[in-house]
Amino acid sequence: AIIADRAARKAEYAKEKINLTYTAYFVQASVAALRAVPEINSRWRDDGLELFTEMNIGIGTALGDEGLVVPVVKNSEKRNLKETAAELTRLTEKARSKELTPEDSRNGTFTISNHGVSGTLLASPIIINQPQSAILGIGKLEKRTKVIEVDGKDEIVVRPMAYITLTIDHRVLDAHHTNTFLTTFVETLEGWKE
Repeated sequence: AIIADRAARKAEYAKEKINLTYTAYFVQASVAALRAVPEINSRWRDDGLELFTEMNIGIGTALGDEGLVVPVVKNSEKRNLKETAAELTRLTEKARSKELTPEDSRNGTFTISNHGVSGTLLASPIIINQPQSAILGIGKLEKRTKVIEVDGKDEIVVRPMAYITLTIDHRVLDAHHTNTFLTTFVETLEGWKE
């Protein structure tokens, strides 16, 4: 669904110098999943869990041999797809031209590591961007065969698929939270409607 939607919008967005990447959809799906499991958008404190109302989603951005930065799409919960794509375009351009300010990477509440852009099929980020409670890993989008049922019969079809992982702070979250988040994330992408 997101491939078709992106194909329909990409040229229109480009006229406004907005690069519509899959990451914009991943941010939007993360917002839906964080709404379903607000405990993931939190930080652990010795005296209790602090739940954030803002969804400030950091995006791991590789700078080649110069390392990794994590610019933050602040208030992602208030942005539509176009606004998210515009902010990602702005932040990515600043990161690549080494013009990010500390404010551009401050106050993240959740992080996405899109390691698939480098061709990795599956990886599980093991370091959570502290003091956050989880980090989402997204692998390479690749066409694969899948068995689906059509009119009561199994058929083999080709579908674009990617592996996703969620690394969690187990003091805050458990498998129930993780599975609910990942299910909502996937359902949002597969049934994309803005």
